[in-house]
Formats: sequence, C-alpha cells, structure tokens
Amino acid sequence: MAGAIDLSFSTTACLEVFRLDYSNPSTDMPLAGGAVAANERFHRLVWGPLQTEGMPHGLIAGGLVDGSVNLYNPARIIGSPIGAEPSDGVSSGALVTKMQKHSGPVRGLEFNSFSPNLLASGAEDGELCIWDLARPAQPSLYPALKGGAGGQPTAGEVSYLAWNKKVQHILASSSLNGTTVVWDLKRQRPVISFTDPNSRRRCSAMQWNPEVATQLIVASDDDRSPSLQIWDLRNSISPAREFVGHSKGVLAMAWSQADPGLLLTCGKDNRTLCWDTTAGEVLAELPASSNWNFDVQWSSTTPGVLSTSSFDGRVGLYNLQRAGGIDASPGTVDQYGVQQPGPKAPMKKAPAWMRRPCGATFGFGGQLVGFGVRPKGGAEEPAAAEKPSGTALTLMKVSTAVEAEVSAELEGAVSTGGSDALKTFCETKKSEATATAAKEDEETWGFLGILFEEDARRELLKHLDFGEVLVAKELAESEAEAEKARSAAEAEAAAADAVVAAAAAAASPRASTRSAAARCTSRQSGSASLARCSTAFASSWSMLSCHAANSSQMSGKFHRDMSAWS
Repeated sequence: MAGAIDLSFSTTACLEVFRLDYSNPSTDMPLAGGAVAANERFHRLVWGPLQTEGMPHGLIAGGLVDGSVNLYNPARIIGSPIGAEPSDGVSSGALVTKMQKHSGPVRGLEFNSFSPNLLASGAEDGELCIWDLARPAQPSLYPALKGGAGGQPTAGEVSYLAWNKKVQHILASSSLNGTTVVWDLKRQRPVISFTDPNSRRRCSAMQWNPEVATQLIVASDDDRSPSLQIWDLRNSISPAREFVGHSKGVLAMAWSQADPGLLLTCGKDNRTLCWDTTAGEVLAELPASSNWNFDVQWSSTTPGVLSTSSFDGRVGLYNLQRAGGIDASPGTVDQYGVQQPGPKAPMKKAPAWMRRPCGATFGFGGQLVGFGVRPKGGAEEPAAAEKPSGTALTLMKVSTAVEAEVSAELEGAVSTGGSDALKTFCETKKSEATATAAKEDEETWGFLGILFEEDARRELLKHLDFGEVLVAKELAESEAEAEKARSAAEAEAAAADAVVAAAAAAASPRASTRSAAARCTSRQSGSASLARCSTAFASSWSMLSCHAANSSQMSGKFHRDMSAWS
C-alpha cells in the first residue's frame, strides 16, 4: 500500500491471490498461485467481472503511485508455480497491459457495474479517464473529463470515484480539497458539484446509495471533522444527514448491496464500524487490529462476509453475524489512537439477508397464523413487487377432514350404482367451486358431470363448442334418410298400383274386352282395323290368362272362367 513501507524500505509491491475455503477451520489462507511483482506501490486495487477469451476469472486493475494503471489476468496467477521470488508478470502473462495516462498517483479506480468493460480512473492531476477494456490487451481511452460544474476548474487530486448504482452513465468523484463532482458521461461534462458550507474538509471516501439514485455519502479523513455526510442531489446546499461515531478521520467505507441499510467504515481511531443508515446509529464493531484499516469491502457473493486491509500488510476476513454490537461499556483510546476493546453487545438489528420472507404457526381450534412480505404494487408490476413495503399477517382456519369428507361422499355416490348419483355429486362440487371462485375446479367438475348425461356424446360436443357441427351433421343424415324413405315409398306405391291394375283386369274381363273393342271401333273404321284390334286383344288376354293360371293366389273357379273365356 502506498504511504507505508516495511522494514526493508522497499518501494516495490507484489500482487497475490489467496484461495478462500469456508470449510477450512484454519485462519490462514493459502496462496492460489505465485506472486506478481509491480514496480510501484498500489493506491487502489479492484477486481472486475469482465470475462473475455482467456480470462474466465475476470480482470484485476491496479492504480499505482507513478500514475499508471496495470491490468492483470488472474487466470494466469491462479495455479502458477509458487516461488521464492515474485515473477515480473510479463513472462507468465499475468500482466495484460500497462496504461499510462495520469501524471500523479491514481487513487480513484472502479469498474462500471452495468458495463464491465468500462473502467474509470482518477489521479492527482484532476483528470478522470474512462477506459474501454473490450480488448484488454489494446484498451481504448475516451476523452478525459476535466473541470467542475459550470466550467470551474477543480483543484487538488482525485481521492475517490464511484459509479452510480442506478444510472450507468453517472459518475462521481471526490477530491482532497473537499469538492465532490457528479459527471454525466453522455454530455461529457459535470452536472453538479458541492462542498461542505461550514468547512472545506478533505474527502477521503465516497459511496452511492444502492437504492436512491440521487443520494451519496461522503467521508473525511480530517480528524477535526470525522463525520459521515449524506447528500441528496435534489438539494445540494447542505448535507441531508450526518453520522457521528468515529473519533478520528475516516479512511474508507463500503455500502452493502445485499442490505442497503448497512454501511461499513474504518478510520484512524482503529475502529471498523457497521452503521444502520436508516437510524443513523452503529450496529456492530469489528475487533481492533494492530494497525489502522485503510480499506474495507463487502463480499459480492456471500452476504455478511467482509474484508479489511491494514497498514501492517494484513488482510482480514470477518463474519458480520459473529461480530459484536456496540460497546456495552466504553473502551479507552491510547495516545496513538488505538481503541482498546471492551465487552461487546449483540447487534440491535438483523441484516436483511436473514429476514424470513414468510412463516406460519398453528394454534388451537384449527387456527393458522402466517406472515409474509407485502409487495409494492400489483401482480402486473414485477419490478415493484420485488421491493417489500411491510409485513402482512393472515389468520386462517384449517379443516383437516375436508379431503376425507370428499372421499366419503364419492364412495357413497359410487355405491349407489347409478349415473344420476354421480351426476348429482359432480353438480354439487361444481356449485361449491363456483361459490369459492375456483374457476379451474368449477370447469373440472362441470366436465365430469357431462360424462353422466343420458346423451353424453351430444352434450360433450356442445360443451366443447362443436354444437353447430353436430347439428349440421344430423340435418344431413336426416335429409338422406328422408330421401331414401321417399324412394322406397315410391317404389312400393308403383308395385302396389301394378298389382291393383292386374286384379281389376282379372275381375271384369268381358267389360274390359267390350271397352277395349269399343275404343278400337271408335278409333278406327273398317273391318280390317277391328280384326287387328281383336287379334291383339286376344293375344294380350292369352298372356294375362297364363299369368293368372301360374299364380297360386287365384281361385279354381276364377281359373276355369278365365280358360273358358280364352
């Protein structure tokens, strides 16, 4: 860490990656690979989620004292041989590139959470650089951001910068002269700047509110003003709130993404505190280390786990749920600003990730009481429904014998042995479902009831909206049957007419002969015509007599008369 040296007075540094195993009870973390040496000390170190070809573990960026920004590939560090001396990073391929743009120490460095390929850096020269790391080996640089709001120049070095957690093109930077500037990358210029109206205190750290896009908190390492100030950009004349808890300047802080109500701070009083940002009070305090903690970070994957970095070269991991609350009895602070630990009290408030989203318990008389998170908005607003607006309590009566009663009713209907009983059972269940507005159950019981109708096929087709097709089919079938019956009736009528005509002719042959002869006489004159007509009649009558003789239905007398007449 820049600003501190070891017993060897070395100005170099090395980058090490440790392997974290929560199942290992040991407090010592083993190295995941060999160390990589750097020519200068680091002021800031960030690990971005950018994953490109050959970089499955993301990208590490480091801001150095000489104004350069180094990019490292952690995949080349993890698993590399662990030697006595750190590697230079070039031969192993761990050092991807070195970006040289700033002329002073780089204290501001952060990846964009919306676009991981964007890296912002700020240094002593007051410039803010936006790097595009889509191709890490050949990064591109956007135009540098300079000046303050209204075209006013910003004096002093950039001490910290942070991307907005809600709007991806908004960036804020703080400087050691006490000025905080909010930048709009779309316009390539600052939109607002503010400072404490009472005193121009040094700004050492800054964080955006994870939930409110217009709020940020600024800390100062000035021992005369070690408070935390919350600013609202909608009214930046003065801070909206102020937290007081450190006795000396604040060096670093981190706002929890898992619980926006928790804020970590560490200061020169050797205290690392966890704040409740809603109430503005301290919830817990981590054990004091042998030296000041200059950096504190929340774990991005495991809620409640945090890390601290101290000037003695140690990195500590802590579980917030195991940390004690505020001191039960005040401790003592020695002349070097070291807080002597005292007895700890439990945390006053459970973190959000431990909140039970729902629960229930049984009472007497079949009562069940439950609670759940009441979402904001309706079901048609999924984004608003994710945010809880309170707790809803419900009281219900549980009937444990309902299923048994339904089973008994069904068995009774089946034992009755008739479709009417089953139909009545289905209609009853359908009515109950209608009363409780259970649309699916109502449709199911109604469908089952149709199966027990007298004409189930017809009713089922009607229920499935095939009634018109059924009517058309039945009409066509009825017309075909009517046509067939009409044809059969006509054939039967024709046959009956033939039989009747034959019978009539057999009953009065002489009258028929005279009538036929008369008709022939009236139609033709002369004996020749009459002879031809008589001959034809005699021939026809002979054929009729033969037909009558062959019929078994004719009487014997009728047969003799017919033969005599012939």
